[in-house]
Amino acid sequence: MKTKITALLGIRHPIVMASMAWVSNGEMVAAVSKAGALGTLGPNAGARTVTKDVHETGERLRNEITRVRAETDKPFAVNFVVGAAGLDLDFSERCIRVGIEEQVPVAIVSQGSPLVHTERLKKAGMKVIHVCAAVKHARKAEEAGVDAVVASGTEGGGHSGFDQNTTLCLAPQVADAVNIPVIAGGGIADGRQLAAVLALGAEGIYVGTRLIATRESPAHENYKKAICQGEDGDTIAIRHGTVGTSGPGNRGFTGERRGSVRMLLNDRMRDIMIEHGGLVNYDTIMKHTAPPESYKGGSLTAASLVYGDAKAGFFAAGQGVGLIRDILSCEEVIRKIMDEAETAAGKIRDMK
Repeated sequence: MKTKITALLGIRHPIVMASMAWVSNGEMVAAVSKAGALGTLGPNAGARTVTKDVHETGERLRNEITRVRAETDKPFAVNFVVGAAGLDLDFSERCIRVGIEEQVPVAIVSQGSPLVHTERLKKAGMKVIHVCAAVKHARKAEEAGVDAVVASGTEGGGHSGFDQNTTLCLAPQVADAVNIPVIAGGGIADGRQLAAVLALGAEGIYVGTRLIATRESPAHENYKKAICQGEDGDTIAIRHGTVGTSGPGNRGFTGERRGSVRMLLNDRMRDIMIEHGGLVNYDTIMKHTAPPESYKGGSLTAASLVYGDAKAGFFAAGQGVGLIRDILSCEEVIRKIMDEAETAAGKIRDMK
């Protein structure tokens, strides 16, 4: 299938692996790219322990880039998170330097203004894709010179915007608002949704949760099984940051970086919600969470996603969990999505 995104990125299928923290590595990214889609190394790719060493973070990324290239010569991407301030910004800067040194072909930039890194990444020869949760941010990204944008709906796992724009509504509005290719993301887990967003004006899809439940993903089996057992209504988005205010939920984010986090509901989460009358945010959950144990990566996120401990934090997941029932290889997932898309498109063509 050829679209503006396949032409821009040099891939066979209009599928981009979403940038997911902790649950990607060189093997997984290479498998996605070899299957004809675009694999993406997310934050802490390949890591099992947290580090506060900025140099080590950069070298960990370099190692995963090397692993991808040892497996395939196909295009792949690296996610660069726009650092907010302090150490967060230092980590971001170091990873960008490594990406430039390693001549990464595609940068997926998220959680911040496109004015921060776009020009430098483009000068380094990278194709730049910026993740946006609102039309105004997509316009700003186009003005900054990015090559494409992801229209990220609130159905997606992990971070999304407070605007709570759904994929079905956001994607066509962004497609109308900009002249660069649009990739639709948020809760997308099968090929019928690919066919749908192409009809809405998008040129491809941004897929995360479906690719976590793959054999190559470094996510813990408990996490993968929880995704496969999820039903509609089994995820919740909670407030994760505000702008210009203080108090619970404020994480010091900029306008583009504010948002919510979507995660799978479990018994622990339901108990917290009952105790607080359903009014919970990220800080509320953290108050009910024990400090991370060093033998589980030293991070609540690592303990959950890499070591499978649901009590340590949370399992991030999109609303598409109800469409996921089995753990496949990355190649099988990509092929299945494309087959489903062709079937769905055929049904539309057959309508009289």
